[in-house]
Amino acid sequence: MSRAAWLNALLAVAVAALGAWAYFKPAKDAPIEHALSALKPAEARSIRIERAGAETVVLGKKQDAWMITAPFVARADDSQVKPLLDILDARSANRLAATDLARFELDRPAVRVILDGQPFAFGMVSPITREQYVLTGGAVYAVSPRYGAALPAGATELASRQLFGAGEAPIRIELNAFTVEQRDGKWRQTPGTAELSQDDFVRWTDEWRRATAMRIEPRGKSKPLAEINVRLKSGAALQLGLLAREPELVLLRTDENLQYHFRADAAKRLLSPPSAARDEQTVKK
Repeated sequence: MSRAAWLNALLAVAVAALGAWAYFKPAKDAPIEHALSALKPAEARSIRIERAGAETVVLGKKQDAWMITAPFVARADDSQVKPLLDILDARSANRLAATDLARFELDRPAVRVILDGQPFAFGMVSPITREQYVLTGGAVYAVSPRYGAALPAGATELASRQLFGAGEAPIRIELNAFTVEQRDGKWRQTPGTAELSQDDFVRWTDEWRRATAMRIEPRGKSKPLAEINVRLKSGAALQLGLLAREPELVLLRTDENLQYHFRADAAKRLLSPPSAARDEQTVKK
C-alpha cells in the first residue's frame, strides 16, 4: 500500500473515531437526574405508611400477592399497590442538602412511606415548580406530586374489593332456600329444576366468582340475617354472613372479618336462583 493510501486510511479511522465520540458523548446541557433509590419495584417485599393522625398501614408480599397486615388483615389490590412503588423508579434533577427541613415542610412530614426499610418523607409542593419535596437517603429531592397523590388515606383504599381472591373458585354455594354445586363435572341445583342448562349455572356462579364490591369495611357489630356456606375448588370452606339486602347488599367474610358493600341490584343476581338470573336476561333481550 502506498504512503498516500496509508494516510487516507488513518484519516478515515480518525474521522470515524471522532464522529463516534461526538455521537455518544453526553450533551453539555443534558440535565443530570438523580435516582431516589437503588431498589426496584419488583424487588420490594414490605410497605409501611405512616400518616399523621391516622392508623399505620402495613403491607407484605407473600409469593406474588400483596397482603395488608395492619391495621387489619386483607387481600390487597395490586393495582392500588403499584403506584406506591413507583417512587422507587423516580428521578430528580434537583438533589438538595437535608438541612433546614422546615422550609420544605419535612421537619414534621405529614406522611412517610417505608419501602423495604428505606424511608421516604413527603413534604410541601412548590407553588412555583409544582414539584413535591421528598426526603430520603439523607437528601431532599424535587419530584412530581403524583407520587404523593398516590398515597392512600387509609388501608381500605388498598384492600381488594373482590369477594373472592384470584385462586378462589366456588364449586358449592348454599343459601337458605337453595344450593348450587358442581358434582361429577356438572352443575346442579337443590331443590332441582329441569329447565336449567349448564350455561345458566356457569353464568350464575361467575356472578359470584367475579363479585366486586363498591367498598369494604372492617367487621361491624351487626349480626348476620342469614348465612351462606361456600366450598371452594381447593376444598376450603368459607362462611359468608348476609348483613343487609338494602339499601345495599352487605356480605361479611367471617374468615377475613371484612364487610363487602355492593349495589342493591347485586342482591337480585346473587341471592336469587340461577333461573331468575336467566329469565331477567331473556326479558332484557
